[in-house]
Amino acid sequence: MLFMIISGCVTRTPYNEKYVSDNIEKRSGVGLPAEFSDSISFPPGVLFEDSLTEKESVAIALWNNPQLQVDLADLGFARADLIEAGMLNNPAFSLLFPLGPKQLEFTLSYAIDILWQRPYRVASAKLNSEKVAENLVQNGLALVRDVYISFANLNKTQEQLKILEDEVSLDIEIAEIASARRLIGDISELEETAFYLATSRTRENVLQARRDKEIQKIRFLTLLGLISERTDIEIAPSPFQLSEMPEPEEIIKTALACRPDIRAAELEIEIAGKQLGWEKSKIFNLTAMLDANAEGKEGFEMGPGGQITIPLFYFNQGGTERARTEIERAANNYLAIQQSIRKEILEAYQGYLAARSTYEMLHNEILTKAKSAVDNGELAYLSGEISYLEFLEYKRQFMNARLRFIAAEAETSINMANLYYSVGWKTIPF
Repeated sequence: MLFMIISGCVTRTPYNEKYVSDNIEKRSGVGLPAEFSDSISFPPGVLFEDSLTEKESVAIALWNNPQLQVDLADLGFARADLIEAGMLNNPAFSLLFPLGPKQLEFTLSYAIDILWQRPYRVASAKLNSEKVAENLVQNGLALVRDVYISFANLNKTQEQLKILEDEVSLDIEIAEIASARRLIGDISELEETAFYLATSRTRENVLQARRDKEIQKIRFLTLLGLISERTDIEIAPSPFQLSEMPEPEEIIKTALACRPDIRAAELEIEIAGKQLGWEKSKIFNLTAMLDANAEGKEGFEMGPGGQITIPLFYFNQGGTERARTEIERAANNYLAIQQSIRKEILEAYQGYLAARSTYEMLHNEILTKAKSAVDNGELAYLSGEISYLEFLEYKRQFMNARLRFIAAEAETSINMANLYYSVGWKTIPF
């Protein structure tokens, strides 16, 4: 009974689904459901029929993304490994039957080397369960990042499509004016053709934008786990806000202290160390025995015994060498992850600075001047200073500036999401 209690105690670990959910929620603001179901489910307060915000989209994804549910199965495997590590071996019973001159004899043996091997196994399995949980937190944060990026791309394609459709209407109007001017001999047929070709290019851009919108919608619904259920969707992006970023080295320092995958890499080194201790403990194998026979000088005889391997030739050299190599591999993997995080942050930081500069230039200068040109052009047209065709060209330039502005805003949002992810989301002091 005592052995059963001891075996059961080691299976308890705080690194379960609740741990993963709590850590994802602490970092991103949204957690996992208490339990997953086979059907689509929505977090409290989130209605798909309404327009979805970024945070609502993240919540739906964390509740329904099938790949995340597949990844969470790793926790079950880790628990199974922990249970297996804590279990005690069954004793072996052998019996020789009394046939002919042979007397009845039996032997009961139990490998007691588990007494010094088991602690290494259990410690390794516990660390592995923590490592799996930390990696799952990282997977959840990656899903959060992907949803934000997909949301930004879908919003970009939708807004650009609206502008391009307006531009088609504008080009058609310009082409009609050009046709009328050719009829009165104001322009040549070649010049009229150039206007119609411009219209065809804009129409082609609209077709491309519609295709891009549908592709982005498919990707977005797939992340939310709704690709097989819904095709209609409306999104309501939050007002765009720029964030003041710390210096890259400060961001990197925070990331190395907070990223779940860094913690998982540290645990991998610890696990390898426990594995080395386990392999070394395998050099000595001791089996306790109880031998008995039915007939002896004093009748039924029974006595204890033991069996031990003598390490003259075999010292588990392969196992210990493999464990030492695993320690080296885990240490190198830790350094590789550090370098990867540094690379992620520096790339996202530079991308953010470039996108932000473009966004601010378009927002503060180009869009303002383009809108002013449209307003002044309208006044100039009404006063007869410019033709209506020239006024429409000012409108076209304003539309093109808006297209570039929407692209810059989306690119800034994407790089912000990458930075948040790279540092562990809410741990960065933005």
